[in-house]
Amino acid sequence: MYRLELVRLADESRLPCVVTLRDIEEDDICELRLDRQDAPPLEFQSPVDFEDTLIELRKELERQGLLLLCNRYRRNAFVSSMARQMSTGLSCYLVSPGKPVDPKKLADSLGPAPREDVVLAEEGTKYINEWIAGFDDDDD
Repeated sequence: MYRLELVRLADESRLPCVVTLRDIEEDDICELRLDRQDAPPLEFQSPVDFEDTLIELRKELERQGLLLLCNRYRRNAFVSSMARQMSTGLSCYLVSPGKPVDPKKLADSLGPAPREDVVLAEEGTKYINEWIAGFDDDDD
């Protein structure tokens, strides 16, 4: 169970929430549930790993004008296929421009993150694409 905060994008107000994970081994299902006081729970399942549920949760929260303050939604959060396999999709790397992935910067995807580091999915994707492109430029 993770006790985190949501931020309303409209006014930057904070809402406490709880994220609960359940790995249903007999069905090979990864289940994520977010509970908060002002709304019904949000539940997502994936037969792959928790990264898929985190992607779906982010889409729904953004649709509602909310951000979850967790490491996975940081601007510089990068999820490799190896990290997904090793952690059932619950780890991400926090990368820096011009630097390769540092195994020491492996973070719990649902660990708390400061508001200034958490961005909308589109901005996070742009940052990671630019980070990756920075390595492609070195090959020229």
